[in-house]
Amino acid sequence: MGEQGAARSRSFTEIRVHGIGDHEYYTSLGLPVEKRLNDWVQVAAPPPLPDHRLRIVNWSRSRRLKTGFLWYLAFPFTLANVAGRMEPVGAGWARTAVLRAVVGCVAAVLTLSQLAWLIVLGETVLRYLDLQPGVLRAVPLAAAALLSAWLVHRYRTVVKPQSGQHRPYLRPLVHGVLVVCAGALLSLAPPAQLLNDGWPSTPMPEGAARLDAMALWIALSTGIAFAAALILSVCSAGSNSAGSSGGGSGSAGPGNPAACEGRRAPLAAAGVLLAVAVPLMHAVTALVRMVLDNLLGYVTGLFGWVRAPQPHSGILLPYDNPADPGDSRLDLFPFLALIAVAAALVATAVVLASGAGPGLPPLGSGKAARGRWWHQACADAPRLLPRILPLAVSLALAAMATAVVLGEGRLGGPWLALAILVLQIAGGVVVLVVLLGQLRALREVLGKIADVAGFWPVSDHPLAGSSYRDAALAGITELVDRHGRGEVALVAHSQGSVLCAWLVADAGTGAPRPHLITSGSPISSVYARFFPATFSPELLAAAAAGSRSWTNFWRDTDPVGFPIAQAENRHLPDPRADGIVRSHSDYWTEPAIIAHVAALARRPS
Repeated sequence: MGEQGAARSRSFTEIRVHGIGDHEYYTSLGLPVEKRLNDWVQVAAPPPLPDHRLRIVNWSRSRRLKTGFLWYLAFPFTLANVAGRMEPVGAGWARTAVLRAVVGCVAAVLTLSQLAWLIVLGETVLRYLDLQPGVLRAVPLAAAALLSAWLVHRYRTVVKPQSGQHRPYLRPLVHGVLVVCAGALLSLAPPAQLLNDGWPSTPMPEGAARLDAMALWIALSTGIAFAAALILSVCSAGSNSAGSSGGGSGSAGPGNPAACEGRRAPLAAAGVLLAVAVPLMHAVTALVRMVLDNLLGYVTGLFGWVRAPQPHSGILLPYDNPADPGDSRLDLFPFLALIAVAAALVATAVVLASGAGPGLPPLGSGKAARGRWWHQACADAPRLLPRILPLAVSLALAAMATAVVLGEGRLGGPWLALAILVLQIAGGVVVLVVLLGQLRALREVLGKIADVAGFWPVSDHPLAGSSYRDAALAGITELVDRHGRGEVALVAHSQGSVLCAWLVADAGTGAPRPHLITSGSPISSVYARFFPATFSPELLAAAAAGSRSWTNFWRDTDPVGFPIAQAENRHLPDPRADGIVRSHSDYWTEPAIIAHVAALARRPS
């Protein structure tokens, strides 16, 4: 590819690095220009190739082929892992210690929740087998052994090989001990067999009521996650008046708005991730359990293998009357999660409408206006999140509690049937997307979120999704070194710009030093604001010093593309003369970027 051009300009190599998303191998060339000849035939002009040597890096496709659906199952753990990287600067050691403690607590809750759901899934299967109730006591031990083995595997294959880890064995060991102790305790004293007349309880056929242990754990763990978010919200508000200069923020006192953002925004963003992680795990796994339960009921009923389900209490799973579709709190929890999401949206709308930010989105004003609104919303996010978080968490808690009080024991009729149907469809979507890799549009959205979260190595939770950063940097470094006898230009879009800036900063001023061209970059809008302890001014200065030149292209219709302090920034008008709004897309075919790289290629060595 492009070898004729390489013959004319062998001393210059352009290396393109794409951003987030499951990209095909040649998307970094740009989209072909299509023209319809008639109703059946289309013709397309291929995207132009440069006159110099061109190489294309694809890092997301190879990573997804390797990890598969396990990455998405690990997503709640990954959110906790990302929250642990959101250390504030200049806020003092106490608030950083609070962040470490809160993230560690929620990480432990997530591990225990995973163990609880493994037990519940095991009980769901065993209820359709003609077994004695005492056999269920082995389920917690088996689940604990399975999860402990997975922790050991993750430590040996993911955590330990990572670079720059201090005592990498510590967190996997702590989580492993927690899992073993919890499994043994649940086996010795099954909580679902405790008599309980209060909430949450489930009436038994013999008349007594027993504890709905899994529903209680869902309520407790969700409450802990929301409490953690509120604690970080309080710390974020307190950081507004904290008078400390430290941490590489490059600013002095509490009166500096940038310094206040560096202290407040990371804590608030970490609170958002923690508040999402626990309910997300419960909602998704509850849908999977519901689909599994229905499938087992259908199969056993179809073949007449066994009378199902067995009417006894288990370890965590309560008695479920198959004739009453509304008596399972586990099946209905996803509705509570949707109520929490609606409450968060209301809180966001209230804050936006109050004049604190860009206002409500202009839904009917065209793509350009919407793009500029998102751009401004992203710019205001460090100031808006500390206001949205406490209101959203409070509204979500109140709405979920109200729904439980009003709906407990009162659901029935056609509305319940409709609700169960919606949950069945949602469960089918989860199975298709997460387990079978279907529904490409939704899978691509999840994949893009995974690409952002996967930048950070596994640190704060051993079950977090594997990071692609070290492997991607190693591949790009090898390619730069291979062509390092001449000049190299790293042309990076979106998340690719984060990878390339990190690579150049880590390489320092040693040879070869590439030209760095970034576009649609979230370095300033996301990473420097929400991860200021890592993406500090010192790191960006090192990236500028480690490159021959650094030119950054951005648009005001791009939600995350912003100027970067250490780069030469060039604003791109959008839309161009053709009237098409490009927002975060089509940087590869942007004439200004093509001309800039071509000018670098024509310069004398």
